[in-house]
Amino acid sequence: MSIKLRNQDQVPTWIQGWLLLSSIVVTWDFLYCLLRPYSMEGGSLNFIWKPYNLYGTIDHFYGPHALATKDGFTGAQATMNIIETFLNILYLYLLRQENITVGQCNLVGFSGALMTLSKTILYWLIEPFSGYQHIGHNSIKNIVFLWIIPNGLWIVVPGIIVYLLGKDTISRLGFHPKQL
Repeated sequence: MSIKLRNQDQVPTWIQGWLLLSSIVVTWDFLYCLLRPYSMEGGSLNFIWKPYNLYGTIDHFYGPHALATKDGFTGAQATMNIIETFLNILYLYLLRQENITVGQCNLVGFSGALMTLSKTILYWLIEPFSGYQHIGHNSIKNIVFLWIIPNGLWIVVPGIIVYLLGKDTISRLGFHPKQL
């Protein structure tokens, strides 16, 4: 059965917009992480990542301490961000292909969004399990406005996308809530 509408017309514009915008932001982020110390304050490429000068003081994963102590989480997370971004871009590309169903596309989109959600939850869980060693030095105001709210978007929005694309995938597979 062929689909008469192009795939991207069947996926909410806000999901496509989020995946495009988040891919740009995440690329900027993983490049910062993988190019440290050149991307950090005092580095030759820092002019591209000036906002990270402040953020590195809020979240020590992004600051000089993590680099100096060879804390591997930031680099590992950045590497996972490359895969996440690839999945997002692949999803947006596949949506524009006439010979691929929206259901096939949504499986790729679901995978990328689930990766974002899982990675961000892990990122958050490190704090209570490590005694808040990376953000515990901040005031409540800084934690809320410079850590929780900006990072919370990477839980809330991908969480909604996972729900919607997961629900669509389950429906396309012929499952119904009463069967689960």
